[in-house]
Amino acid sequence: MSLNENTFLYSVPNFLEHKNKLIELIYKIPINSLCTDEQKIYHQDYNLPPGFTRNYYKYFVDNIYPHYHLEFCDKNKTTIGLEHTWFQVYKKNDFHDWHIHGKCHFTNIFYINLPNGSVKTEINNFGNSFTAEVKEGDILTIPSYWKHRSPINTFDEDKIIISFNSSVIL
Repeated sequence: MSLNENTFLYSVPNFLEHKNKLIELIYKIPINSLCTDEQKIYHQDYNLPPGFTRNYYKYFVDNIYPHYHLEFCDKNKTTIGLEHTWFQVYKKNDFHDWHIHGKCHFTNIFYINLPNGSVKTEINNFGNSFTAEVKEGDILTIPSYWKHRSPINTFDEDKIIISFNSSVIL
């Protein structure tokens, strides 16, 4: 199964102008690993306190999100609000098992670095499984109740994403 009417794929214009700056800002945050049976993530900020300085977030909100937001809302004839945002860096052998995102309408994944063009998100929509056909610079939007996972990174290069939740504003 490939991307369909229940998904939205946005390619960030001039992505290469933003890539290195985002990576630089992400790595300014002290390494914060997360390791459980369900996930092994070398660096992330999901569980850092709300007041923690996240300069990559400001850069994302100022330079990337407004254009995505405009195109998403125009195409879907609705308005969405940005909710929780975080990054994840997957070193070799890191992964994130099947999960959903609760208390929101959409799960969004911004692909900043994809080793060898691989390690793409796998999605399971009620038994219909597929791998998202994405590339660096893409933002994939799926319903938040769809199970998805990041498979094991088998490469020496880091996989880096920014994930964010969003919901329709009534």
